[in-house]
Order: sequence, then structure tokens, then C-alpha cells
Amino acid sequence: MQMLKRIGGGGYDIPVKRLAEVAPDLARFTVEYPYGDVLCRPGLDLTSRQICTISALIANGSAQPQLKYHMNGFLNVGGKPRELAELMFVAIAICGYTAAINGIGLIREIFKERNIAFEAIAPVTDDGTRRYERGIATLIAWSQKGPDAVTVPLQKVSPELAQWVVEVAYGDLLSREGLSHQTRDLAIVSMLTSAGNRADALRFHIEAALRHGLTKEQLIEAITQLSIYAGFPAALNAFTVANATFKDWNGAIPAGPAPAAAQSETREARRKRGSEVLSRTSAAAGEAVVRSFSDIAPDIGTMIVENAYGDVFARNQISSKTRELTACAALAAVGSKTIETPLRVHVNAALTAGANREEINEALLNLIPYFGYPVVQQAIRIAGEEIAKRPT
Repeated sequence: MQMLKRIGGGGYDIPVKRLAEVAPDLARFTVEYPYGDVLCRPGLDLTSRQICTISALIANGSAQPQLKYHMNGFLNVGGKPRELAELMFVAIAICGYTAAINGIGLIREIFKERNIAFEAIAPVTDDGTRRYERGIATLIAWSQKGPDAVTVPLQKVSPELAQWVVEVAYGDLLSREGLSHQTRDLAIVSMLTSAGNRADALRFHIEAALRHGLTKEQLIEAITQLSIYAGFPAALNAFTVANATFKDWNGAIPAGPAPAAAQSETREARRKRGSEVLSRTSAAAGEAVVRSFSDIAPDIGTMIVENAYGDVFARNQISSKTRELTACAALAAVGSKTIETPLRVHVNAALTAGANREEINEALLNLIPYFGYPVVQQAIRIAGEEIAKRPT
């Protein structure tokens, strides 16, 4: 209870008391195991532990009350508001833009409730042409195998993805300076563990964490804690990956010079192309999402335009209608709370691209054999609400 009070601050025990009304034993377990057995251990400081918890809940996608509670808890134990905002850039790389859309909304609520006068993170000012070079440098610094371990398996199958992994994930998002290497590494390992079925990426980032100075013991503590917030199966699977990584890791620096880095396309060119696609497909709905980041992290809104719309959605290998129907199906299949707003945006984009009610319904009904009825029922309801708003 003492640890719960440190993290929860005022009203720290309200969730436990509510739980006790229906499940008193679970309320007791919730205090005794997470706070009494695990979080009291000395292997990680409390701010790092809160980063792990927040990151696991971000990856979960449907635990907003708990995520908000632990974002507040991070601030209660000494975490900085800027770090919460910067964590959203990591979330984009590991979990996608929907995670950041959801997270920024919660951060905004917290800052308002705590009367935190937050100055938005200043946008980047470079022209973007060195993004690939910066991504290659990041990969070399993070992995004893060098960038080839990430890029070579993708080159023959999807050279575009290989390029975006370097430029966007490692050049734009994971090379930012707003978080320490160790904080970022703990966040990434926690997100990947919670998401599950990410063994290759998890191994890569455990290795990066070791290279950045995190110890095996600290990583063991982090994954042990994730048994609480992601479940024992996720933690046990992560320990299998961690054990193999610990045995193989020798700390060696990759031999040989860095590969030649291609010059990246300018941000301005990508932004112009992305703005045209956004205007054509989502119009006011898409613009509202982009603008929603301006008070916290305007670069996230810019990246949605440049990367999501300028890099990905602008491609003409499939029609706009097919792309939007695919987006609707993909978002619906995830089924988390974080996808509800993006699903509404892409249902409207599908209608704008020429899809009709029947085609949208078919794209969603096709998910039943793979994801079950509740997921599809929820998606059909959301789609129906958006379709009903359109003039007949």
C-alpha cells in the first residue's frame, strides 16, 4: 500500500476500493503482488518501472483508465512531462500512429488536470535529406550485426519497407534526443513484450539495451514486471528471447565501414504529396487528427502527413478505394480502443474514394472467420454511425 500511494498520489486507492466491491480477493492480490512483491524490488528505479508499465499499456491498446493512472504515476515519482510526450514517438515506431493518437489525448487531459503549462515540443527544422544516413548510424550503434541484419531480409521482398525502416523508424523516430537511450530501450522492450510475437525485433532491442548500458539484471526486472501488465505468457516468451540474446551477446562493434547512405527525399516534397492525398481522401477528418497534436508534439501530426500519407498512402500500386477498405479491415481486426477514431476516419475516406456501404460491410464481414463476431460487431457499429452521417 505504501508503494501504491507513492505511485497513485491523491486517490491512490480508489481503483482498488472499487475492485474490492465485486472481487475483494483480486483487490488484495492487486496490491500484494504488483506493488508488494515486484515494484518494491530494488532492481529498477520507480520512474523506469513506470516507463515499462506505461509502454506495456500503450501496446495493449484498450486499457485507457490504467494507462492514464500510470502516466500520472510516472509524474508522481519524478518523471518529466516532456518524457511522456517523447514516448509517443517511440510508440509510433513500435505500435503505430493509433497509439500516439490515443496517448496524446490522455497526456492532454493529465496536463490540464494537473495545471501543467506545457510548451509544445519544437518541430524539427532540417530538410530531411539525411534521414537515411541518420538511420544507418543508429542501427550501427545499436546492433553488433549492423544495419544489414534489419535491411537485407527486406530488400528483395520490399525495398520500400527496408528504406522506411531505416529512414522513419530509426532515422526520424528512434534517434530523437528527448529520451535517454536506456529509457527508450526499456520502453521498446516493454512494448514488444506486451504486443507478443515480435521475437526478432525483441532480440534486436534487448541487444541494443545492453549496448546502451542496461544490465541483464535490469532487463530481467523489467520483463518480470511485465508479467503483471502483459501477463505471464508474454513475460515467459520474452524471457526465452532474452536468455538467447544474453548468451550470444558479446558487445562487439560491427567491423568495417558504414555502408554508403543514400540521400533521402526532402520533407517538403513528402509533405506536399501527403497533403494532397490527405485532402483528397480524408479532408476535414484527417486534418483534424493532424492538428490534434499541435499543443503537445506537432511533429507527430507532420509525420502523419509526410510518412502515412506522403510515403505509404500516396503509392499507386492499388486503388485508393482498395487501400481504404484494407485500412478499415486492418483497424477493425486490431479491435482495440485506440483504433476507434482512425477507423472512423478511414470509413469516411473509403466513402470518399468511391466505396459504398455494401463494400465497407463486406470488408468487415470478411474478418469473422479470423477474429470472431465481437470484433466485427464493434466495427460494423462504428462504420454504420459514420455512414449514417453522410448525405444519402
